[in-house]
Amino acid sequence: MKFIFRFFVVLGVIFFCLLVALGYFIVADPYNLRPLFSSVYESSKMNDESDASVPSNKQTTDGESSGNAQNVSDGQAQALEAMGMDASSVPTQFTPEQIECFVGVLGQARVDAIVAGATPTPTEFFQGKECI
Repeated sequence: MKFIFRFFVVLGVIFFCLLVALGYFIVADPYNLRPLFSSVYESSKMNDESDASVPSNKQTTDGESSGNAQNVSDGQAQALEAMGMDASSVPTQFTPEQIECFVGVLGQARVDAIVAGATPTPTEFFQGKECI
């Protein structure tokens, strides 16, 4: 009987510690995951209401981009919006130090692919965020 009581007390303490840790990660957000989850929630809410009010970065009939992101492809702009970032806030010109940082973090082949128009993964966004 004593063993069962101790067993459930230990489980209760472990559960309480997990709740405290979860609360810390939600409030403090040490890995900056809040924009990722909030963008998913907002995009699902917007899809429920209407797609007419969602701005797009597609080409206009004049051949000019309707968005402010000049050197960002449509796929990259959508990935940025999914990560909670505005595509127009990303600089179109990077310093040599920033490019070296990107190469050090992602590798030269992946940086060349992204410059050519490939869409970075969420992990690459988080890794490259420290270079900006």
